[in-house]
Amino acid sequence: MIFSIDPGSEKTGIAVIRQDGTLVEKHIIPTAALLSVLQDKTQQYTIAHIVMGDGTNHKPLQVQVEQWLQSNRVPIDFSLVNEKFTTVEGRRLYFQYTPLRGWRRFIPRAWQYPPEPVDDFVAWIIGKRYLEAKGGDV
Repeated sequence: MIFSIDPGSEKTGIAVIRQDGTLVEKHIIPTAALLSVLQDKTQQYTIAHIVMGDGTNHKPLQVQVEQWLQSNRVPIDFSLVNEKFTTVEGRRLYFQYTPLRGWRRFIPRAWQYPPEPVDDFVAWIIGKRYLEAKGGDV
């Protein structure tokens, strides 16, 4: 399993995905809760790799995650992934997996912004990008 992170200043998207890119779970969490969520997910799943987008707020979170890995002596690899244009892709993915309701059904999706943050979808995309770069079949 891969634990994927879309780092942000206030909120952070996370996703747990399989080696084939399929989603196990995704959430948007307060950034301050990242390490406790990471602890929970490494106990719940067999995480082989942690990937993080290289955008907003990644530097302090990267340090925190790497220190957590060292202090807990967890044998999990860590990588950064280019997250250029992932927000745009995340919006597209949101509409692919979230049915339109009400008045939104009558307006083309291309003209709409999701009514909620898409950081969790972006985390999923970051994980899939890692797998693609690694040579996976995603």
